[in-house]
Amino acid sequence: TSDVTWEDSLLVGLEGALLGCAYYLLSCQSCGLAVGFILYSSGSDLAYLRGLFCFFKESIICYFLKSQIIIEASKVNFPAVTLKE
Repeated sequence: TSDVTWEDSLLVGLEGALLGCAYYLLSCQSCGLAVGFILYSSGSDLAYLRGLFCFFKESIICYFLKSQIIIEASKVNFPAVTLKE
């Protein structure tokens, strides 16, 4: 949505899963929190994620249309998706 934005400047991961990777940080315009990233460059192990919008599950809230409830994404079981294919 238009509520999720990213800045033009690249960040470089200094620790954790994004160590040595260059990425754009995705932020929520409403609350200002970081909600994910777009990977720009990485080692071969994360190459399949380059250019994709990757969201932090703990920063997302889901709305279920059928039951009309709001729930934290960290409490939802998402089906496993293989992006390498």
